[in-house]
Amino acid sequence: MVQVPDSTAELAALLNEPMDLDFQLPDPEDEEIQETDFEELVDHAWRVCDRFDLQTDIWRGRILRVVRDREKKGGEGRGAGFLNWLKSREIGKSQAYSLIELANSADTLLIEGQLSHDAINNFSKRAFVETAKSAPEVQQMVTELAQQGDRITRREVKQMSDQWTAMSSELLPEEVKEKSAEGGLPSSYLAPLVKEMEKLPE
Repeated sequence: MVQVPDSTAELAALLNEPMDLDFQLPDPEDEEIQETDFEELVDHAWRVCDRFDLQTDIWRGRILRVVRDREKKGGEGRGAGFLNWLKSREIGKSQAYSLIELANSADTLLIEGQLSHDAINNFSKRAFVETAKSAPEVQQMVTELAQQGDRITRREVKQMSDQWTAMSSELLPEEVKEKSAEGGLPSSYLAPLVKEMEKLPE
C-alpha cells in the first residue's frame, strides 16, 4: 500500500518542502570547458529532470485514481464528478487514464517487490512506460537491471521486449530463432512479424 499523509496539514507541510532541483548549468560560451565535461553536466541535469518528470506523473496518476475512486463510491454517478474534476484542471480523459495506468504499473511493481523506490530513479520516463506495457518476463529482466543500478532507457526496454517476443513465440521456426540468437536476424524485425502472425486466423 502506498503511504499517504495522514492529514491535510501534513500534506501541506510536504508540499511546502523545497524541491531539490537546482542546477549549475555550464556556460555555452565558455570555450575552456571541454566538450565531454559540457555534455556530462547537461546530461546529468537532463536525467534529474527526467526522474522528476516520472515521479510526478506517477503521483499524478495516484491522485487521479483516488479522485476517480472517491467519485465511484459516493459521487454524482457514472463518473460525471470525475470528468468535471478533470475539466476544471484542463486534463483530458485519455491523459488521466494514462497517468492512472502508469501509477498502477508502478504500484504493482513496488508491491510485488520487483522494484524499489530508489530503483525507479534509474528509469527514464519513456523507459518506465515501455516497461509497464511489456510482458511480465520482460518486466522482470528490466527491473533486475534497474535494481542493480543500471540506467534504463526506452531503447533498451524495446530491444529486450522484441527479443522476448521473437524467442518465446511458437509461430517462428527454431531455425529462425537460432539465427536471431546468433545475431543473424535482428529481433526488431522479427517482433513485428510475430505480432502480425498472431492476428492471422488459426
